[in-house]
Amino acid sequence: MSDAHVIVVGGGIAGIACADELAQAGLKVTLIEKEQEIGGWAADYCCKATDQCNRCFVCVSDKEREGVRATSGITLVTGAQVSGIEKNDSDYAVKISRAAGAEEFHGDAVILATGFTPFDARKKGEYGYGRYADVLTGLDLERMLRERGNAFKPSNGMPPKSVAFIQCVGSRDDSIGHLYCSKACCAYALRMARVIRHQNPESEIFFFYMDIQPAGRLFDETLKACEEDPNFHFIRAIPSKIYQYTGKPGLMMRVLNTETGDLEEQFFDMVVLSIGMEPREENAVVWESAGLRPSDEGFLDPGSAEEGIFLAGAVSGPKDIERSIMDARQTVLRTLQYLEDKS
Repeated sequence: MSDAHVIVVGGGIAGIACADELAQAGLKVTLIEKEQEIGGWAADYCCKATDQCNRCFVCVSDKEREGVRATSGITLVTGAQVSGIEKNDSDYAVKISRAAGAEEFHGDAVILATGFTPFDARKKGEYGYGRYADVLTGLDLERMLRERGNAFKPSNGMPPKSVAFIQCVGSRDDSIGHLYCSKACCAYALRMARVIRHQNPESEIFFFYMDIQPAGRLFDETLKACEEDPNFHFIRAIPSKIYQYTGKPGLMMRVLNTETGDLEEQFFDMVVLSIGMEPREENAVVWESAGLRPSDEGFLDPGSAEEGIFLAGAVSGPKDIERSIMDARQTVLRTLQYLEDKS
């Protein structure tokens, strides 16, 4: 088995973790990524430490990425779009296309770790994303904190005094056909809200939600810290609309007062939409060529993978960084067992 070759498709955190674990086991690994750089969406995420580490696993993702680049047993193939996967008599052929032309790689096993697509908040037009500068997505805020180190209003560069986080944007929503929970949104929103509060003690956070879904280590401690913060307000309601009055700064939000049953208007400096995860549309070409099927939610059904093809990370359903790494390690164990039995 030591001379076995595994092809990992997808250079996000799950694919990186798989490649690293396989290389440590002494196997030859080819890691194929469609972008020019590996890292996936996690490469845009910010560290969410305040006065202590909040176990968001972004630093782990960064270290994994650097480790894979430095490992001699891993061949990186970037800027490559997979066009098909075929099973031969003795191995799998993974076909790719990139600027240099079409190529083909042969491996004894294939791991698909092609991840997810962030929900496009423009599909929820009532929230004004793309129209109002100070309506951001969670991914926008992640990038802002990673690149600039602090939260600010895009409209004027000033720190926000009142910030609303709206949960379940693109998840648990029958109107767009997404009935599933994206699982990571509550955790990342609470952690980023704490970063804003840590940076600006005068700021106020308003957290609009259906219910709170735990995810990751220290989640309970993070939630408790938010609940004990007098400037952190939990509102169990999902706003219906965001708009601006002509000539007036700030964002107005229409939301149902669940105690009185009345629709009310509330003012905020900035609104953050906690967007969920969608299946990657381009995965369909790979799935069909390999005889795989999507689940009812649109992600890849693990039960449809034939012998020698394995799944890792969010390709089979929403996962945060920690769960993606754990899933990748379990996938590697199954892959090693398959190769051992095959030999």
